[in-house]
Amino acid sequence: MAKIKEYRSMKVYEQSGYQYKSTPAIMLKGQWLRELGFEENTPIMVHCEDGILTITRADEAYYDDVPEVPVAAVAEPKTQSSHLQ
Repeated sequence: MAKIKEYRSMKVYEQSGYQYKSTPAIMLKGQWLRELGFEENTPIMVHCEDGILTITRADEAYYDDVPEVPVAAVAEPKTQSSHLQ
């Protein structure tokens, strides 16, 4: 395996967000992610503090001490109303 660069120069892009409002977006892609253990569909957690983003695999054992984020809503299957039958 080739040596992985410790730092990578990137930029924040602009994308259309809610109601077409300009929204910052960061895109990370490349084989180097796989080499670091970030395969497709790997769950991640982003820690945000004082202008620093730290991306960590959410399935790592050392991640157990982080509090779980509460779920705001749960989707339920739509049922047919009795008056429509």
